[in-house]
Amino acid sequence: MEINFLNDLEWRGLIYQKTPGIENVFNKGATIYYGVDATADSLHFGHLLGYLVLKRAYEAGHNIIVLMATGTAAIGDPSGKDAERPIVSKDILAANKEKLSKQVENFFKIDGKRVKTIDNAEWLEKLSLIDFLRDTGKYISANSMMDMESVKTRLSRQEGISYAEFSYQLLQAYDFLRFYEDHQCEVQIGGSDQWGNMIQGVELIRKKISREAHVLSYPLIVDPKTGKKFGKTEKGAAIWLDPEKTPPFAFYQFFINVEDELAPVLMKYYSFKSKEEIEELIGEWQKQKETRLIQKELAYELTEMVHGRELADQSKAVASILFERKGEGLTEKDLKFIKKSVPYTTLSSQNDLVLEEVLIQLGLVQSKNEARRLIEQKGVISNNLFNKYFLIRKGKKDYGIVEIV
Repeated sequence: MEINFLNDLEWRGLIYQKTPGIENVFNKGATIYYGVDATADSLHFGHLLGYLVLKRAYEAGHNIIVLMATGTAAIGDPSGKDAERPIVSKDILAANKEKLSKQVENFFKIDGKRVKTIDNAEWLEKLSLIDFLRDTGKYISANSMMDMESVKTRLSRQEGISYAEFSYQLLQAYDFLRFYEDHQCEVQIGGSDQWGNMIQGVELIRKKISREAHVLSYPLIVDPKTGKKFGKTEKGAAIWLDPEKTPPFAFYQFFINVEDELAPVLMKYYSFKSKEEIEELIGEWQKQKETRLIQKELAYELTEMVHGRELADQSKAVASILFERKGEGLTEKDLKFIKKSVPYTTLSSQNDLVLEEVLIQLGLVQSKNEARRLIEQKGVISNNLFNKYFLIRKGKKDYGIVEIV
């Protein structure tokens, strides 16, 4: 069991760090947990990899726990944050948790046995400060807490770090202890930026109850163009799993537009295709990278996983029409489908279409001079569709829609 699971993660490049001896835990069958704070009303691309590692563990026969945390969300994890997180009300956290739980059901069938969802508010809200400091704080040194990269970074800035966020790592360690004691959960997984927080839990379990626990981290994905964490559009917008925040077609296109340098890496990380299938795809793609074969396979698989087969099929079909047939054959249903995914504006039926102005309104150009230059160079095409829409194409891949109202 463990050979298949850990070897598969290793081949895919999904093991950044792991504690010594973790193989022994997987050999006898493990219970693993991964947690997300309910600070937003949707999961985003950054969460997806953790859930997919959990899913791989589940499919290898292990038990999993999905921590949907409102307890720690009330405090805020300082990891990767330049400033203090705003306080979120309990009502909003509860509403967020409900939405996140529904999204998680796309990946797992929650049966309460092999797959459990738990909220750490169940125990954190019942803790007294005295008991927590005495029974947990005594086992974790301030030195190790100060050594956290997230703490060092914040202390180097003028605004510093609050005691609340400084204490977050204690709460996460306590979560691991509770999972270990109550659910025989011996493994926590998380991104490489969570390694320090996760190790605090391993140390707490070792010092307090003399047991051995383990953690495994997967790498954070870095955009080769910017050097920053991958998972946002060129304009800096997050890629959400909620279709109202990131429409399915925009989600699909995000993966279609992945740089060639990153495409085979993401295919290994995110696809549930076998090693043999992926290696064959990469071999085909390397012969003709302009086909974007890997990007297309990945975009379809993830869109189907997150949004379902029907929307994945529609996204694939519309993308083919727009980018391979230059819009030929586009239906009114297709236009409505992509309207939220591309620049969109309206125009009164009383007004004439002035292409330079429309290009600016759509955000396809920054100035009239740029618009005129593009038009003169025949870099812009405008098609009137169904006497109700103008489909504007700039270059080979940038589209905008103007609806006549």
